[in-house]
This record gives sequence, structure tokens and C-alpha cells, in this order.
Amino acid sequence: MNTLEKPLTVAALAGLWRRTLLCTPGLEDTTTRVAWLQGPSLFVDLRQQYDRPDFAHVRALDDLSHEDCLWLARQQGFAGVFAEQDGVFWWHREIDLQPQAAQPDAGILFWEGKTLVETGHFANYLEHWQRMPNCPATPSCAMRLRRRADGRVAILVRAGEVFMVARPRAVPLSGGNLADAVAAAPLGLARELVDCEISLGEAATWRITRSSLPFREGAVFSLDGWDVEYQEGACGS
Repeated sequence: MNTLEKPLTVAALAGLWRRTLLCTPGLEDTTTRVAWLQGPSLFVDLRQQYDRPDFAHVRALDDLSHEDCLWLARQQGFAGVFAEQDGVFWWHREIDLQPQAAQPDAGILFWEGKTLVETGHFANYLEHWQRMPNCPATPSCAMRLRRRADGRVAILVRAGEVFMVARPRAVPLSGGNLADAVAAAPLGLARELVDCEISLGEAATWRITRSSLPFREGAVFSLDGWDVEYQEGACGS
């Protein structure tokens, strides 16, 4: 372990991370844009392909074409609780863009220099993670939210000057993968299936800069209309 790095605990991993490498049997990926924001225990993770098309024409969910929905369905992202038990780290997913996986999301973490290495506990993969430069991990806090209008839940995480928020779709999704479900669905349902928000933004203004839903980019996230059901850490101002 690099002596400059803290021991591997959930608390020590708070902050914003980017993935620099994914290796699985037959695949090496260095181009997918991955952001993992870790709070005291809650986390949010967004994974988008580098070849994102131009969504300038999309101002709302109803502006999405079937082709738009098919590209959005290729994204990955999830949020929930990050925990460690007996040296194994677990990402317990409560919100997921894709259908629930057959195996839990768990891995072994260790340092190689300043690179955080993750290897699969149940699956055969390797990932390299780097802290985002100039992104302090404090203040660190997170919330579970519930929207008054429809009872839908959300997870909000802040670390330093960055926040991420995740909110599930309203319609059920099970089995297979999201892209297949969208391909088989009429346009209205396809829009509902991709309507799972995972967004990243600047905590100074709460403006969203990147999102699984392109029309959310540039919007300002607000707690108006949401009840805080659980809070951990101190968010500051």
C-alpha cells in the first residue's frame, strides 16, 4: 500500500473517483466515462459511452426518439449503500439503470501506488480507479429522499464541491437488459424505461453538468418537493 494513502475503509474512500481501466475476459475498456461519488456510506455511480450523440434537440422526456432511447439504454448507473465485511467491499444497489444483476456487486480493493484496484468477488473483472484531481472529499454527506408528489425515492450524495443524485424510473423493469426492453417497447414505454435519472453536478450552484437524461443537464437540483428520510454526514452550506 502507498503509505501516502489512507487504509481502505468506506470512510477513507469518500470523494469523486473516475475509472481508468476495465478488464474482463475478451474486453479492455479505457474510454467509458465513469464517475463514482462516495459519501459516508451512500454512493452514486454513472457510466456512459464516449460516443454520445448530440442531444441538443431534447428538452424533455417527450422529445426523445426511439433511437435516442436506444442509446440511453446502453448507459449504466446505480446508487445505494457501500459497505465492507471481512475484506470484501459491497455495492448494495437500491437504484439501478439496468435490470438487477444475477450476482451481487462485490469486490476486493487494494492499492497499487496511487491507483485503487478493484477485482471481482463473484465476477471475473478488474478495474482501476483514480481520485479526480482538485476534488476534495469534504464536506461529505448523503441523503435518502422521498418526493411528496408521487412517493418516488432518490439518493443524493455530496463530497466537496461535487454532488450526484439518483432517482429510479416509475415503471417496473426485470430480467434481460434495458436495451432489449427498449427495442421491443413502443415509444411511450421506451421513454418511461429510460427515465431513470443519475446526474452529476456542482455543489456550489447545484447545477447538473452531466446526466443519464440529457435534458436534465443545465438544470438546478432542488430539495423543494422532497422529504429527507435519512441523512448522514454534514453537508455544510
